[in-house]
Amino acid sequence: MRRATQFDGKNAKKQKEGISMSDILTRRSFLKYGAAASLSVAGAASIAGCAPKSLGQTGGAAPLSADDVEWDGAFDVIVVGFGGAGAASAISAAEEDAHVLLVDKAPEGHEGGNTRYCAQLFVSIENVEDGLKHYQALRGNHDTPDDVLEAYVNGMCQIKDILESWGADREAMADFTDLGMANLTVEYPELEGASAVRTNLIDGVLMKSGMWRFLKKGVVARKDKIDCWYESPAKSLIQDKRTGTIVGVRIMRAGKLVNIAARNGVVLALGGFENNPSLRETYLGYPVMNPIGTLYNEGDGIAMTADVGAQMWHMNAWENLGCSLSQFSDRVRNVGQKLFWETGSFILVGGDARRYINESLEPRHGHLKVGGSWLMPTRPERNIFIFDQNQIDTVKHPYGNWSDDFSAEVENGKLVKADTITALAEALNLDAETLQHTVDLYNESALSGEPDAFGRSPENMVPLRAPYYAYEVQVSILNTQGGPKRSAAAEALNWANQPIGHLYTAGEFGGVTSNMYQGGGNIAECIVFGKIAGANAAAPKEDSLEMDDSALEFGPGSGDVSIYDTSFDEQLAEGETIGMGEGIGGPIVVKVRSNGSTIENVEVLHQCETEGVGDAKPDEVAQLVIADGTTENFSLKHMDVISGATTSCDGTITAINAALGNPEPIYTIAVTAKGIITPTGLKPLS
Repeated sequence: MRRATQFDGKNAKKQKEGISMSDILTRRSFLKYGAAASLSVAGAASIAGCAPKSLGQTGGAAPLSADDVEWDGAFDVIVVGFGGAGAASAISAAEEDAHVLLVDKAPEGHEGGNTRYCAQLFVSIENVEDGLKHYQALRGNHDTPDDVLEAYVNGMCQIKDILESWGADREAMADFTDLGMANLTVEYPELEGASAVRTNLIDGVLMKSGMWRFLKKGVVARKDKIDCWYESPAKSLIQDKRTGTIVGVRIMRAGKLVNIAARNGVVLALGGFENNPSLRETYLGYPVMNPIGTLYNEGDGIAMTADVGAQMWHMNAWENLGCSLSQFSDRVRNVGQKLFWETGSFILVGGDARRYINESLEPRHGHLKVGGSWLMPTRPERNIFIFDQNQIDTVKHPYGNWSDDFSAEVENGKLVKADTITALAEALNLDAETLQHTVDLYNESALSGEPDAFGRSPENMVPLRAPYYAYEVQVSILNTQGGPKRSAAAEALNWANQPIGHLYTAGEFGGVTSNMYQGGGNIAECIVFGKIAGANAAAPKEDSLEMDDSALEFGPGSGDVSIYDTSFDEQLAEGETIGMGEGIGGPIVVKVRSNGSTIENVEVLHQCETEGVGDAKPDEVAQLVIADGTTENFSLKHMDVISGATTSCDGTITAINAALGNPEPIYTIAVTAKGIITPTGLKPLS
């Protein structure tokens, strides 16, 4: 029986258990046979029913017994969740020659989890010793075991090698550590070992889904080993009640429940529960939050794994990017949109019209320094951001889709404007006397030359003057880290801290972050623990499920046809050409009709962008191009009226330029107080 795979970070050495030297790899490769992954059968069986009932009531059915199901299909490995961790797990298992079924509840083009929408940064570690010290410091007194952190850090030492072995261009990878933005680089430089932490981009481009597209294409390229089922949510795990081993998954496929056996292992890579209001309220304490990123992270695996005896951890660990507009939508439209400025004439008050925090603090993925510790702050139910005309004139275009003078936002109700604090308070349903007192105290502090009671420095304060503006904001949530407790070998553990047989996890679902978080760490975790989980799930087991495949409906070759394998056989008239770009959801294909110098029409033939995320508007881009008319190279100067002008818009522009034979333009991503963020770095404002 093969032992569990994990990273040990050491040079090749003689192994026990009869493993030949040919099986031992160098430090710069993926090292196998680390720590034993034996299942305590008695422990697993006796503990299976001991999970708290509330966990088992979050939407999943009771666990199924293998004795009570009729099998509809079989694969060597089943991976549930097609985000970064699921893709990495599937690729890793396929590299071990396993036939993999990769399922996701989203339709194709909307899968990808938060990996699709994030900044695409991943952490690498320069040396194990310092890297481990740093991650131990990030953990603090929380409960992630050292051996799990060691596996994580060792994997990050080898992460570029892993990606290169999967087909990435090593030369195209870019070190992003020196950008100079605290929330995107080394977030805790004061902690021991920080010098070993590097943040990277797989293709040198920020915020354009490069890592996700690499992983998605890696899965598609291995279609001989990986079958993908979209719109196919997992409903229950299937368990051998005698041993506690997981032997399959019940899946909703085309409106029908099917039971699919996993001969060697199941990997759960289901992401967090940020889109599940009940779980958010239970574990994070917020009844209302604005999720960022994927629509599909709803905590589906929490109930499934609790029902088979999994122990949960890190359920109250989460990250965010501050606050976001609370009106009109329960979602944040732009990942990374910043609603607070570091300096100027602005304050944040609660429903009692009083300030409660230093508004100019630079958060570290939402964590603020409180009493010497970096914690997620507790915020009131109502949060109102108040600023003035001077702040509008100073910052200019804080949000790409807002009018220059905010007049349109006042007219449509997004923004409240008033000439007096009393009128502002009335419009916001706040106590006028209290709000006036709050503003007076703030203005006195701004003029005093001394830090105020919240520690906000005078350099960051400018007195508030009429006219005044305000809007309500809500706490945003980027992702959660909680889920089944994980071993160094990516095994899901039960309440006796024993592995649940053949069940593995990767990514944010039961992630290793328990306290302070380093940006890019979740993507690294997808790769590192996806590599470990996939390899271990693929390894043949002495107790592997044996069955007759001849009568089964589903097996290798039953996957959905990918959009990357779809051809567009269009009948082209004179003056028509086809071009392709790439958005967050995948290929964007357009047909352009021109007469040489003027564009007459642009038709979007194919796109699968997520409306409300990344400001997906290929059709609107097409209409702007038609209105512009010229066939010269298009860039974001044409896209100023499109919110965010992010990957979806970029992909459409690229497709149009490709159809016209134009070179691809250089894109601007966002403008901040520190400078212009381009895909390749920060350009300071002159």
